[in-house]
Amino acid sequence: MLNFLKPPSRGHLAFLGILAAALGVAAIVWPNITVGVAVALFAIYAFVNAIGQVVAMFTVERSVGRDILRLVMALIDVAAGVVAVVYPGITAEVLAIVVGIWAIFGGSVELAGAWTGRSGWLAVGGLLTVAVGIVLIVWPSIGAISLALVFGIYLLAYGITLLVSAATGRRRPSRGPASCRGS
Repeated sequence: MLNFLKPPSRGHLAFLGILAAALGVAAIVWPNITVGVAVALFAIYAFVNAIGQVVAMFTVERSVGRDILRLVMALIDVAAGVVAVVYPGITAEVLAIVVGIWAIFGGSVELAGAWTGRSGWLAVGGLLTVAVGIVLIVWPSIGAISLALVFGIYLLAYGITLLVSAATGRRRPSRGPASCRGS
């Protein structure tokens, strides 16, 4: 998930896009990976995103509302990562529900950020994230291999949306021709 209500840097988008796409490809290519590896990959992603949220609290335009949302997302990321590390033997169903809740909340936050008009690609990523979260909560018994495939396809698609967003990031609009500005 991304920082919200403020457009993230192209470098941040590209880094998360590459990480998500690489993890997605790995999960698709090796779907019979163990639940422990899937849990570890999820934990790594959650911890990296939590660090990004905390860093953004001190480096991106500050406001109480944004900082609170960033802190809440970081705490949810850390909680999800800790659950994945402390309980590596959890069943695929519990993991699917935890990942589903995480995805719905994070995707909703991205949609809120996209709603401010910052990026259409944030909206695509947010909708994709919420949809995967709903699927995982409604159908948690999909099993470890199916979970790896669903999450892999999601990560690959989400990573691509982040990379496209980084590549096509909006620049500040010009103020129009000099003759229209009333020099």
